[in-house]
Amino acid sequence: MDKQSEQRREYLYSNLSNQLNRLKTNFEQLDKNMAVLREQAELSQRLAISHASMFIGSKGVFEDNK
Repeated sequence: MDKQSEQRREYLYSNLSNQLNRLKTNFEQLDKNMAVLREQAELSQRLAISHASMFIGSKGVFEDNK
């Protein structure tokens, strides 16, 4: 293999290595984002249940005022 081919191969391997490192970083960040998304969904569900409970509890208050 001549020197130019060897340099080209090293360049391609270097680019591949960089792309794989970026891909790994992207997957790590995606995992973090998914964890936050799951937490937000759980908190939203709790808030909705709390609001529903307050609404159901207030129904008797409005009926007593009639």
